[in-house]
Amino acid sequence: MATRRILRIDNAEDRKILKARSRPVQLPNPAIRQLAHEMFAMMHEANGIGLAAPQIGIPQRMAVIWIPPEVEEYDDGTKVEVAPEQHFVIINPEIIKFSDKEEIGQEGCLSMPGWYGDVPRPEWVTVEFTDLDGKRRRLRRVGDLLGRALQHEIDHLNGIMFTERMRDLSTLQEIKPEDEEKQNGKKSV
Repeated sequence: MATRRILRIDNAEDRKILKARSRPVQLPNPAIRQLAHEMFAMMHEANGIGLAAPQIGIPQRMAVIWIPPEVEEYDDGTKVEVAPEQHFVIINPEIIKFSDKEEIGQEGCLSMPGWYGDVPRPEWVTVEFTDLDGKRRRLRRVGDLLGRALQHEIDHLNGIMFTERMRDLSTLQEIKPEDEEKQNGKKSV
């Protein structure tokens, strides 16, 4: 049984935590691995692809991201995995470079379940972070789903919700769980 829950922006007490800038994680920290494991479990249970520590009430600069495997289906019904799933634990991340070009993509958030909207983001980012082994890493010119998830989760660490990045709030729409399947199984970051 989970001892934590995902905070919601529509709850006044939760909002105070979600809107605050998180503090750096002090390393080494032996509890980080267990926290990452718990965060992945909560994220998967909520049908998400990313979860930041502030979203579970821990105002520290840490997030987890899961990128599902890429699968191609052929005319005969055969499915082939062309790219494996990826798991990331990012501690004290920083965006150090980003594209001048933007792309608009639809995002949702586990702290705003069921709501999705069009969010402009740089096409790619370069991110530095510390991994679970305490090593400083760099992901260069990351775009697509991972690039968007990194930006979304780092925003959470800075107290920024995806709706604050939207230029056109009329694109924000609620999609009921039963309708998510019809929308290509949307997942929230």
